[in-house]
Amino acid sequence: MQRIGGHVTTVELSEFKLEMAAKNFARSGLSEVITQHRGEAGRLLESLDDACFDLVFLDSKRSDYVQWWPSIQRVLRKGGLLVVDNATSHADEMADFMALVSADPDFTTCTVPVGNGEFLATRCG
Repeated sequence: MQRIGGHVTTVELSEFKLEMAAKNFARSGLSEVITQHRGEAGRLLESLDDACFDLVFLDSKRSDYVQWWPSIQRVLRKGGLLVVDNATSHADEMADFMALVSADPDFTTCTVPVGNGEFLATRCG
């Protein structure tokens, strides 16, 4: 990420997890290229510029994903990748969101059965 001039933006509600992550980022020497936000991911997504991310990783309250979808579509650049954790371990909770994304003609999707399963969606259009 540093070699290509990238930047990581994270969002977390838990103060404990924010502090733990900040310590890990400092230990890794990457703090200068990581911005942490405390709050709710949906609100952050709504406030972001269009096409501002190459990669969006979701590991949050799965019931919120469907309502976040318009913002996720908007912030993800063409060629960008959405990665959603727990696609197989919580398949019932993910079904509506995965169906919504899979039906979008601007995205190509697949599920990778590693760990808890990763749902991948690449923005083609």
